[in-house]
Amino acid sequence: MATDLVGNVKLQRFIELLSALNHQSVEFLKSGNTQTVFAMNDTLEEMYSIQRDGTEDAYTAIDDDMQAICKNFNAVILMLKSNETQTPDPATGEALKKFVRNIFDATVRIVYAYGLA
Repeated sequence: MATDLVGNVKLQRFIELLSALNHQSVEFLKSGNTQTVFAMNDTLEEMYSIQRDGTEDAYTAIDDDMQAICKNFNAVILMLKSNETQTPDPATGEALKKFVRNIFDATVRIVYAYGLA
């Protein structure tokens, strides 16, 4: 990618958010704590806002991965809303972990695309 991080405050913020989403995904996968989803939502909203408005290669080149993140997060929300209890049943819990794992994988692909790992 031909984007320079130096002085690019929006891209630097996007990378901070990417890191936060990655850590939040790991936290959810470790704990299964559905409260983590609220933090993920805030992070993802800001990330999407930056990426959606960006015209640089740094944003357009990761569009497929951002779409995957958003679609999987929407699936997490739908699963939580359709759950009949506060605590997900085992099948719902496994589905949630699969969706969050897909989010994690997409964040890792973006990290590699940016040459940060």
